[in-house]
Amino acid sequence: MEEGRINECSPKRTSHLETPAITFSCIRQLIADLTTDVEAQTAAIASASNPNNLTGTPTVKTGNYKEFISCQPFCFNGTEGAVGLIRWFERTESVFSRSRCAEENKVTFATGTLTDDALSRWNTHAQPMGIEQANQVT
Repeated sequence: MEEGRINECSPKRTSHLETPAITFSCIRQLIADLTTDVEAQTAAIASASNPNNLTGTPTVKTGNYKEFISCQPFCFNGTEGAVGLIRWFERTESVFSRSRCAEENKVTFATGTLTDDALSRWNTHAQPMGIEQANQVT
């Protein structure tokens, strides 16, 4: 309730010996006022904690390349064989999850871990279609 709010339901002290009478309608009014105040406080807290979210729906922050690299993905150079490739896939997927990598950044971030022969093969694959188009591959 707002401080200083006075209405017909506010108890009035006439004497320190008298107990003010409160009716059911006064109790209902107090509950309604309290409900309104709680809803207003909840809305104020929600907008203060997420000022850019105007719709009230939760937003999920996605990670950037720095977060991806800080999770220490494996580099892949193409000479590790099938087992090395499978381990690179598994590790890269794990890093995607931990770094909250957005779907549209996965190819770009993963190809940043390619070195030597693997990077040459990627560039040979990506060059004819253009790097922007190649980064859209799922």
